[in-house]
Amino acid sequence: MTARTFVFVVCSLSGHAGKTTAARLLGDYFLASRRTFRGFDTDAHEPDFARRFPDEAIVADISTIQGQMALIDPLLENDSIPKIIDLWHRSFEAFFTLIDHTGFITEARSRGVEPILLYVDDGSPRAADVAARIGERYPGLQVIMVQTQMTSPEAADEPGGPALRSFKIGRIDPLLQATIDKPGFSLSQFMRAPPSDMSIVLRAGLRDWVWRVFSQFKSFELRMTLSESEHLG
Repeated sequence: MTARTFVFVVCSLSGHAGKTTAARLLGDYFLASRRTFRGFDTDAHEPDFARRFPDEAIVADISTIQGQMALIDPLLENDSIPKIIDLWHRSFEAFFTLIDHTGFITEARSRGVEPILLYVDDGSPRAADVAARIGERYPGLQVIMVQTQMTSPEAADEPGGPALRSFKIGRIDPLLQATIDKPGFSLSQFMRAPPSDMSIVLRAGLRDWVWRVFSQFKSFELRMTLSESEHLG
């Protein structure tokens, strides 16, 4: 029996919830640890995730058959390379309709591929309910709330619900935000080798902010590794 390949679906019903930032942090986490991933950006109009990772990510417009194939078929490859989907909020319903129509969840698990849903909390009261309903719709699907203070200071203080795990992305100083928003700025390259011409104050602040998120991803991976060992055993 081979190890599972993980597919991370990063989504939210709302725009400007911090979804692309969450997907970006996950991608940079893998690159910073000298691994790779395959990324998919379903926003064909402003594909910021794909632009951030030109070597790893593609744009998959799921309003077309070609785009659906470009997204779904690679996700079913059990190649030990994690997959990350930055699911555009306007593609939310279409994506889950596609998942149901193709029987993706069952097919994926039969091939040793494990989908994981990261639902980004937009700060609204409905967020945890939406995530919980998705979990009920797909029994056994691991659903994780991403609570971010970047766009909603209250969001990270609210529990994601008793049955949901969560990641937290803390508040970021506007100057640090402006730094990471610069075209071509790579968080993974920064973590491996911070620019020598960057203020040491900015360097320390950004490293701390990124590491707080990366450490959560690392802990999650360790839990999954333990689970994988039990699964293979």
